Amino acid sequence: MNPRGHLSSETIDLLLLSALAAGEANEAKAHLDTCEACRTRWRELNEDKQKFEQFVFARTLPKVEARLEKERAQGGFFERFRVMWLLPAMGVAAAAVFGVVALTGPGTQTEDELYIGVKGASPSLEVVALRGETQFPVKPGAELKPKDRIRFVVNPAGAQYVLIASRDGAGVFTVYHPFGAAESVKLASAVPKKLELPGSVELDDTLGTEHLVAVFSNQPVKAADVEAALEADAAAPKVPNASVLTWEFRKAQ
Repeated sequence: MNPRGHLSSETIDLLLLSALAAGEANEAKAHLDTCEACRTRWRELNEDKQKFEQFVFARTLPKVEARLEKERAQGGFFERFRVMWLLPAMGVAAAAVFGVVALTGPGTQTEDELYIGVKGASPSLEVVALRGETQFPVKPGAELKPKDRIRFVVNPAGAQYVLIASRDGAGVFTVYHPFGAAESVKLASAVPKKLELPGSVELDDTLGTEHLVAVFSNQPVKAADVEAALEADAAAPKVPNASVLTWEFRKAQ
C-alpha cells in the first residue's frame, strides 16, 4: 500500500506479471475488489498490455525473425549460440520493454529497442459486442445486457489451441468457444496476428459479474480443467502448460 491507502504501481505491475507471492497476490486482489481507483488503474494497465501485444508485437515480429534467421545462417556456431541464449532471456526482458511502451507509446521505440521484447509477448484477446444494430468493443469491467451477442478476436502469439469459457454470476460454467466443447480447438493459424474466431454467443438472463477466460496452449486443454481452475480462483485461474487471459464484465438489465 502507498501512503494514500492504494496499491503501489510496483504491486500492480507485479500482479499483472504474476510475480507476487501467493499471500501478497490475494491481498492485492481483495483490495481491487473494494477500491475503484485501483481497479481503474488495473484495467488501464491491462489495456496498455493488450495494445502492446496486438500492435507493437504483431508489427515487429516478422522483421525480427527474418533478421535472426539471416544471422543464424551466416554466423556459424557462435552466432547460433548467441541466438539460442537470447531467446530464453527475452521473456524476462519483455516486462521492461512493455513498461517503456506503456509510458511513451509504441511510436517512440526503434526496431532495435523492440528486439528484446518481441519474443516475450503473450497471447491476447479482444471482445466485441453487438446490441441490436450497434457493434462496439468491450473493455474489461464493462457492463453488458442479456441478449447482447459477443464474439472474440485473438492473437495466439504462437499458441496452437484456444478455449474460451465463462463462469457467470450464478457460478455456471459455459464453454463459449468452441461452444459447448469438451476441450480446446486448434486454431486456423498460430502466426502472431489477429484472428476473428467464428460464431458469436448470445448472453443469457443471468445477471452479475461474469468471469471470462481465454486459454491458449500447444496441446488440447480439457474444459473440465478450466472449470476447476475458475472455481478455485475466478480472478486468476491457472491451467498447467497454458497461458490464461482473464476478462471480467457485468451483466445488468
